[in-house]
Amino acid sequence: MKIYLVSLATLVVILLNGCAVQNDKTKIHGLGLTYSSNVQQLSNGDYFTEVEASLASGRITTAVELANKNAVEFCKEQNKTMEQVISETNSHLLVNGTARLTFRCL
Repeated sequence: MKIYLVSLATLVVILLNGCAVQNDKTKIHGLGLTYSSNVQQLSNGDYFTEVEASLASGRITTAVELANKNAVEFCKEQNKTMEQVISETNSHLLVNGTARLTFRCL
């Protein structure tokens, strides 16, 4: 019975472990993990980044903070400032928070 429960628990973890964002970087934040995409340039010249944060790392609040931080740092490398175009938040698996940010560097 123990082996069955351990096997079942392992299977559940594997099935629920998918990311809701493109996972280019995984970091520990607080007691949990965050998954971030690299900044991508869109066809209209704007940029896009997304972050997913686990419950133990602060969920949606942390995801929004890190998406904004990634955008600001990206623009700062070009000696420009970040202007937010669109910001969207959501939850993944009813536990993790996701933030998607479209922005410009001015």
